[in-house]
Amino acid sequence: MFHLTRRFHSSLPLAWLVAGFLDSLILMALPAIAVLAYLFRRHRRIIGLVGTAPWASLGFARHVMVDDLVRLAAWTALSPLVFLIGHQMRVVLIGS
Repeated sequence: MFHLTRRFHSSLPLAWLVAGFLDSLILMALPAIAVLAYLFRRHRRIIGLVGTAPWASLGFARHVMVDDLVRLAAWTALSPLVFLIGHQMRVVLIGS
């Protein structure tokens, strides 16, 4: 469950590069929104396990959520640069 978010975060730059190559601003927002929806769902699941799973607690759920949100915010702050690199690749390769 927790290793999956690292894979999501590492795939975000590739998605933004493709969005830049396709010249679509809507595609630039979709990966971050999808990861945010997954994080919220996972947070609700961890909170639902409080009291039944030995590792689940409210403090743990908050720690995991804040850590992942900060990581997502940092990646999202880099998204315009990656998008522009993809757009420049389109201009160089296609010419328009």
